[in-house]
Amino acid sequence: MSTTARDRQTIVRIMLDRVVIQVFGETERAEIKCHWAGGIITTHPIIRTVRRFEQLEHHDEILARITALRNQGATAQQIADDLNAQGWSPAKKSRFDALIVQKLLVRNGLGKKRPIWSGHISRRNEDEVTLQELSEKLGIHRQTAYGWLRRGELKGRIVEVGTQRIWLVSLSHASTGTRTGESS
Repeated sequence: MSTTARDRQTIVRIMLDRVVIQVFGETERAEIKCHWAGGIITTHPIIRTVRRFEQLEHHDEILARITALRNQGATAQQIADDLNAQGWSPAKKSRFDALIVQKLLVRNGLGKKRPIWSGHISRRNEDEVTLQELSEKLGIHRQTAYGWLRRGELKGRIVEVGTQRIWLVSLSHASTGTRTGESS
């Protein structure tokens, strides 16, 4: 007869006095220390998920590698393959892919930004701006402006350019604090 999972769990609970988890800064590195009955301590290094690339312990080295490969003409997929072969991991995922590399390239001024459709939008007047333009002019995050729209604090309208749906809002209402609850 074998020991059941429940029995093994009970035995471990009896034998284990405490568990201490230590995180090294804001990095992905951490360790678990298990304090066992009888005074034995076992240490187990772990890799935890972090939210941002900049939290990775070796983000400077990874970025330097990305930059060097891009300067040699490597594609985003080739860079991702190289980083994975070197054993690097991105934040939030287990492996680099072309999309992650492209985002890092753009964020660090080494890649093309997404196309901006704002030059092709028919506007009612000079006061209408896209959410992106509004966020740049006011020095706020685009999601903050979108939140104003969602809560009805900012007047806006949706226009379509090709397959893109783009919000246009009144710059004067947003910048003077006279955001209104009407959306059209």
